[in-house]
Amino acid sequence: MNERVKIFLEGDMLERYLMGRTSPMETQEVEHYIDTYPKVKDTYIELQENLEEYASSYAIPVPEGLKEEILKEVRTKPSKALPVLAITACAAAMFFGVMTFMIFRQNQELLEDRQLTSTLIEQLNDDIVSNRESLQSVEEQFMILNSAATEKYVLRGNRRARKLETVAYVNALEKKSYVNVVSLPELPEEQVYQIWADVDGHMVPLDILKITKENLVEIPYEERMASLNITIEPKGGSEEATVDNLVANISFNQ
Repeated sequence: MNERVKIFLEGDMLERYLMGRTSPMETQEVEHYIDTYPKVKDTYIELQENLEEYASSYAIPVPEGLKEEILKEVRTKPSKALPVLAITACAAAMFFGVMTFMIFRQNQELLEDRQLTSTLIEQLNDDIVSNRESLQSVEEQFMILNSAATEKYVLRGNRRARKLETVAYVNALEKKSYVNVVSLPELPEEQVYQIWADVDGHMVPLDILKITKENLVEIPYEERMASLNITIEPKGGSEEATVDNLVANISFNQ
């Protein structure tokens, strides 16, 4: 569907046009969309039919014999016919005016409910997609962790970070790496823990470590990793590892 048409149909201008509540400029715009886009025209026709069906469901049939009674009254009492007809006409006008207002109000409520329902459906669809993606991610992590090709490495802090403990999972076959940050000693606000991979003697930055709600956090996989290392770096991380601030490391041949 054309994006402009989608945005137009998601708004309420078409419903307001149907109820005669659009400005002259809005009326011109709506009629342009109806004449130009078949989808808009179909929706307008559908709304018209829905409103007509709704109004018909509240219509009150004329009592049988009312016409004959009025004609009889006119023929038998000509001098009083005009007041009776006038009163009947006024009463009918007031009655249908009240009914029209009630139908209008109820139709407005239906339109608002329709918009609310559409919003809730969109939110539900977004939640379904998000949950499906989360489930797929969890299933993938489960398969990686339980694969015979996955190696587990526990990095514990040295004397500068004794309470530090991080578990790394590396699967060379799937080329996937994950870390589970078990505990991190507190640092000054301007510092962070950063994990690195030793690749051909060069420290490659992988991620900044932090405690998260997720048990596992995926980190970049690097070919030919010889070891994993954790250093203390300035807030935001560094491009080059500060080797003097090394607090944990583990070699893959251990």
